[in-house]
Amino acid sequence: MGKIFYHLAVPILRLCIPKLKTTWEVPFDGEPCVFICNHERATGPLEMATRFPLRKESHIWIYAAPLSRETTPAYVRQDHWWNENGRLAPLWNRIIPPIAALILPFVLRSVPHVPVYHDARAATTMKESLRLLQDGRNLVIFPEIPTAFGEHDRENINEGWLMIMPMYARRAGKPLKIWPIHLDLKGKEMRVHAPFTMNPDIPLRDQTRDLTQRVLQGIFEE
Repeated sequence: MGKIFYHLAVPILRLCIPKLKTTWEVPFDGEPCVFICNHERATGPLEMATRFPLRKESHIWIYAAPLSRETTPAYVRQDHWWNENGRLAPLWNRIIPPIAALILPFVLRSVPHVPVYHDARAATTMKESLRLLQDGRNLVIFPEIPTAFGEHDRENINEGWLMIMPMYARRAGKPLKIWPIHLDLKGKEMRVHAPFTMNPDIPLRDQTRDLTQRVLQGIFEE
């Protein structure tokens, strides 16, 4: 049922979201990779799930919390869906989380995805991600850290996903390519920047900051 819903919903959603032109800094080489994208609230995930040219070969990393009706309300309340200082904040806090719990899990589970856990099950996320990459699939990750309604940290990102780079290199015998994507809503363009990889001869911890900066520069173009 989930896959059927996804395929039926895609054409409808494409009519409701901005039409962005996808441009590539260099041609895509067809190798399994990770696409790293800025979120732009709901626009980023919607664009990557419905309009991105490689969406059929890509799985999106989705936090496990909104995949469950039980945990969705708490997730919505802490994910800055509305202005917490706004006059209507108490009302939104009461009505939006339970409504989201009825809709969000069903919709998100229909999208090709990898559940992302932040507890002992994090190993499951990595295991499934590696399996998909080795099967020739791609991953889509949104690493931004939300700080307030419509705002994200511009100097740091969630870095846990970086662990997949050395893990993949050990298994595949070659580096994993990271393709940064910047969604430009004003310019109506999705710009896919040239890929980069980690240096396999240097421990990940010694190049994490450099990798983070390359991601930030790519997704924010700053």
